[in-house]
Amino acid sequence: MTSDTSHAPSILNSSPSPPVAPPVPAPPRKVSRLVRWATWCAAGSIVVGAAYFGLHWWTYRLSHSITDDAFVEAHIVNVASEMVSGRIVRFLVEENDRVEQGQVLAEIEPVHYRDQVEQARGKLDLAEAELKRQEAGLAKLRKEVPLQVDVAKLTLAGARTEESRAKDNLKLTTDEVDKTIDEAKAAIDVAKANLTLAKQEYDRFTELAAQDATTKRKAQEVTRAHDAAKAELRLADARLAKAEAARTRIEVANRDLEAARTLVAKASKALDLAETSYDQIREVQLMVEVKKETVKDAQIALDSAHHQFHFTQVRAPFPGVVVKRFRNLGDFASAGVPILSMYHPDLIYVTANLEETRLQGVAPGNSVELHVDAFSEPFRGRVVWIDESTGAQFALMPRNVVSGEFTKVVQRVPVRIAIEKDDRWPLLRAGLSVQVIIAHGPADPQWAEQAAQEIRDLETRYNQPRRPDRAGGDPGD
Repeated sequence: MTSDTSHAPSILNSSPSPPVAPPVPAPPRKVSRLVRWATWCAAGSIVVGAAYFGLHWWTYRLSHSITDDAFVEAHIVNVASEMVSGRIVRFLVEENDRVEQGQVLAEIEPVHYRDQVEQARGKLDLAEAELKRQEAGLAKLRKEVPLQVDVAKLTLAGARTEESRAKDNLKLTTDEVDKTIDEAKAAIDVAKANLTLAKQEYDRFTELAAQDATTKRKAQEVTRAHDAAKAELRLADARLAKAEAARTRIEVANRDLEAARTLVAKASKALDLAETSYDQIREVQLMVEVKKETVKDAQIALDSAHHQFHFTQVRAPFPGVVVKRFRNLGDFASAGVPILSMYHPDLIYVTANLEETRLQGVAPGNSVELHVDAFSEPFRGRVVWIDESTGAQFALMPRNVVSGEFTKVVQRVPVRIAIEKDDRWPLLRAGLSVQVIIAHGPADPQWAEQAAQEIRDLETRYNQPRRPDRAGGDPGD
């Protein structure tokens, strides 16, 4: 550095060199005008471009509603054991597995429920046996009772016939005895008259015979006639006595009639008793109905036991994807407590939580551009419906609207958006973030209603009530 400074005076004191002509400067005015012109042009272009794009952006924003508060969602279903609790002895799926409808996902310990099935089956067999016994008794009564009634009717008819015969016999006997007595009395009267006449003849001829006024032969004849009249009178008396004695036949006939009447009364009571057996038939019929109800109850209990046994197998309610397992092999699973979660891959949609200030112009049927963060190209979709309430209405911590603490916050309204399927559809996942751009336009309620109905139909198609086979089966088979 010292050497350089020591030579500096020599250079300055050296002989002057010939003068050099200065460079000719460019005209300063002309250059500054070009620069200013270019600057103004650039600035103008920027302003015009900014105005154009700003106007385009402004008109685009006015004709579209945009939000980043949107996510891919699905109908996630929590699958739990139904009606049964117990230890999980088999787990047949893992997270992210695709399953078919009815596929066994897990199995609860079935031993206890199998025993309940056998117990219910035994009760059903006992009830059916008792029903058969009652039905056999009813069939026997239905055969015996009509026969008993017929026999009682025949017995009553025979007793009545015997009573009628006894009545007739009594009347005939009474008439016969009375007539016989009357005849005997008439015979006595005749015999007495004959005896009186014979006595008169006898007396007269006896006097004549004493006077020898008649022949001996005539006297003998009169005496014989007198004796015969006496004999006839004695015979008539005997016949009357016999006829009087015949009155005992009337007493016998009376006793026969009383016996016949007793038999009629007894047969009538027997018939009444036999006919009361119809009440016994009705009673047994009621017992049969009771036993049928008992069989029905036992059958329902068996079906319920079969259902519980069937529910030891936790099955997929629809074809879908398992997204979360809450239990592991060996855990205790309670009825109604979720074991895993799954969703149907076709029931995927986007829910956009749109600011309430941006709802104007949004209507069902509007086309939507969906920018899913996981994909480079956007999806297309359409608005299905706009929720009737804001999301804050269902927050875990409701808003506090006390006037002294109120802070206005723009509320967001859930908007359901159907995604148009393309080749990337299987790659969509529930929970992906989405930027939603909804184009304003007229509503298309017919399309929106049809789209909502298709979603409901698809959901309903795979969620019908299950009717397990009554015969059941071993889940371990």
